[in-house]
Amino acid sequence: MKIYLIRHSESQDDQINCYGGASDWDITENGVKKVERFVPTFEKFNIEKIYASPLKRAYKTAEILNRNTKVPIEKIFDLHETNHYGYLTGLEKNLAKELFAYLLEMPEYQNASYYNRKCMPGGETADELDKRSKKVIKQIIKDSKGLNNIAIITHGGVLRSIFQVVLKDKRKILDIKDVAFAETDYSKGKFKVLRTQGFEFEH
Repeated sequence: MKIYLIRHSESQDDQINCYGGASDWDITENGVKKVERFVPTFEKFNIEKIYASPLKRAYKTAEILNRNTKVPIEKIFDLHETNHYGYLTGLEKNLAKELFAYLLEMPEYQNASYYNRKCMPGGETADELDKRSKKVIKQIIKDSKGLNNIAIITHGGVLRSIFQVVLKDKRKILDIKDVAFAETDYSKGKFKVLRTQGFEFEH
């Protein structure tokens, strides 16, 4: 079975400089155009079912990609973005600096990221995210028995975790572009990354 891992398109928090995370932002008009340009490529994947995060920016991406293929779309809660930012989630970044300067200045919270296994107070830890990623992919594979090609539309944080703990691909992902995708193969209990587009890895 081929599994296409797809990141959602540009969301509103990107435009207004907010901490996105688990907050529920929609995609922008420009984000819609990016998805529409990706549709011809998506249709070549011959997708039979789409699994999507329930957050607007991911589910809207799924709906646009599915306009012509019209396959089932299933919302799965555990595909939602990680709450890495904790108390800062949804806040404009300059306002967050004013309200939570005392946190942002603390050494233990500086440079918090998935790869250094740190998150902001109130956030989802990397270990918690990894556990969720393993669980949701296992569930999706079970539910997709008999299918040849499926798509999973989710978020950057979740994709980083899936690469690390599900695909066993230890490359550090520096950036994931809007509507980036990874084509993977799942056979006999093992995963293989066949190709990626829009992923930037550390050399």
